[in-house]
Parts: sequence; C-alpha cells; structure tokens
Amino acid sequence: MKPLSTISPSPRTRNSNIELLRLLCMLMVVVLHFNNHGANTGIVNMPSELTSSLSWGFLVESLCIVAVNCFVLISGYFGISLRLRSLIKFYLQCFFIGLSSYLLYLWLSPAELSCRLLLQRLLAFTHNGWWFVVSYLGLMLLSPVLNAAADHLSRRQMLSATALCGAIVLYLGWYQQVEPTHSGCSLLNFIFVYLLGRCVGKHLPISIIERHRWTWLALYLLSALSLFGLVMLRYHAQFPVRYVFDYNHPLVLLAALMLLLFFLSFSFHSKGINWLASSVFAAYLFQESTYLGHQYIYPQMEAFFHHHVPQALNIAALFAVSMAFVATSILADKLLGLLSMPLLNLYDRVACTYNRK
Repeated sequence: MKPLSTISPSPRTRNSNIELLRLLCMLMVVVLHFNNHGANTGIVNMPSELTSSLSWGFLVESLCIVAVNCFVLISGYFGISLRLRSLIKFYLQCFFIGLSSYLLYLWLSPAELSCRLLLQRLLAFTHNGWWFVVSYLGLMLLSPVLNAAADHLSRRQMLSATALCGAIVLYLGWYQQVEPTHSGCSLLNFIFVYLLGRCVGKHLPISIIERHRWTWLALYLLSALSLFGLVMLRYHAQFPVRYVFDYNHPLVLLAALMLLLFFLSFSFHSKGINWLASSVFAAYLFQESTYLGHQYIYPQMEAFFHHHVPQALNIAALFAVSMAFVATSILADKLLGLLSMPLLNLYDRVACTYNRK
C-alpha cells in the first residue's frame, strides 16, 4: 500500500512487474478485510469451532497476509525519495478520500452532519482510522536517514544492522507482544522491512533473483501453507499457535520477501497496469476509512454474506466483491485526482518561482 509518488525509481528502473505486484497486494488487502468483515467475520480471532467455510477463509488469510509487508519491501527495494511535493500529494489524496468517504457515509446512512467531524477531515493523516498511513508517514520522514545509512554502510554492516532490527521486531514484537511493536502494525516493523528491502535492492544481484525465480514462488507457497498448517494444528491437535497472522510473524515476513523476489525476477512494461497501479492505494483508504468503511461498508458486507451468499460460494463471492471494490476505488481516485491537480500545479509554479530567485 503505497503513497505512489514517494518512491523513487532508483537504484533500478521500475517495470510493470512491480506495479502488477502492487495491484495484487492491494487486492489481497481488500480480500483480507472483507474476509474478516463479511465472508468469515472475526476469523483472525480464531473462532472456537472450525467449519468448512472457516477452513477456506484461513487458507485465504494465509496466502494474502503478506500484502502489507510487500508494500513496504517495495519501498525499501527502490528507496523512498522524500520530496515536499510528494508529501503534499500524499496529503491531498488522503484529504479528498477522507472527505468524500465521510460525505458518502452521511448520504448512505441516517447519520447527521457534524461540523467537528467535517473539520477533522483536514487532519487527513491521523483522523481517518488509517494505521498504515500513520506508520508509513513516519517511514517517509525517516527515509533520508535510512537511505543514507544504507548508502554508507558496508554490505556486512548493513546486513548486521538489519538483522539486529529484525531480532528486536521478532522478539519484542512477535514473541513477547511488547508495544509498540505489537502485531507488526508499527513504525519499528516498517523500518525493519524497509531495511530488508534495501538489502535486497543494493546487495542481491538481479541475475541471482532471475535464476531462482521458481524457488522464490515455491518458498512463498510453502511459507503461506505453513501458516495454514499451524492454524489447522491448533484446531485438530490443540497445538499452541502464537499470533499466526501478525505482520511480524517470521513466516509472514519470509513469504512477503519471497513473493517480492518472484515478481522481481520478471521484466515487462504495460501502460495499462501502470495506470491502474498509480491509484490502487485508494482502495485501502476507502475501505478502512473510519466512517464509510467501518461504520457502513463492513456492516453491509457482513449482512450480505450472512443473508445472501451460500457457504459454498463464500470464497468466490469474496474475490468477486473485492475485485469490484478495487476497480471502483481506482476509478474514484482518478476522478478525485482532478481536484488535486490545480493545487499541485500551484505548488509547482511557486516552487519554480522560488528556485529562480
């Protein structure tokens, strides 16, 4: 899930293989949310009774849980290029989607307009319920320091620093569940994943990545299926499972890295894929917005799956609804982007005038 314009194409040219991965990952994110708020409500809380539908839901969860880490790995692989214009563009996307989400919620629900809540849309980064945005913003602001470290440290020093950061995340975050690293929804976990992506981008030759293409895919599937196996052991053998779907779970991190390497092993160009991927982050912003997402869309999805979708069609309906939602969000972002253009053009003129002085 990325604020698109904040990632630089260096050190390597970004092809459509990565844009396709980002489209796939956003579909995975939407699937995860609708799986937990619709098809198999509350699945991450490990319901006491395992049903056939839940089994398929756990398999979907295991295959898709890599998405968030993949987005941050992509950022690390290419490196975030922090620019004031990028921050403004990111803010405008969050502001217009947060505002339109709140207005849509008012239109679709019996809720009444609140001037306080309307004004809070101006605090776009922090008042829309987007934990990813808060953590990623912190990563953006720290990226010059992280990039400088990656550029000046030797290969051995870089790997050691990344391993140390990973040890903290895995032990305090995943194993001990100590805040603020709990469940991997944190800036600290993002820093580790970003550094991991930088290590791959700077120190793993593309020839090796291409040579082991199918090994990466096999390891991704093996890691994801191992997560699924742990869940099944919990239900069928009372095997103690520790936070299996946390973003900082070792198998989740490994699966995300393997999926990134698999897509990096390809190289192709598609204007259509690039055009779609440039707006894909909007799907997360709409779906996870405090009012439209949590107070309207999710209750509607739970009612839809409970009353209208047969258990045998749960997974098929889950993917169909998710793909439709991603497509609609991309179209909406393209339209809302027209509102941002005059403001970005104004910034460009002011910046150009300032630079001439």
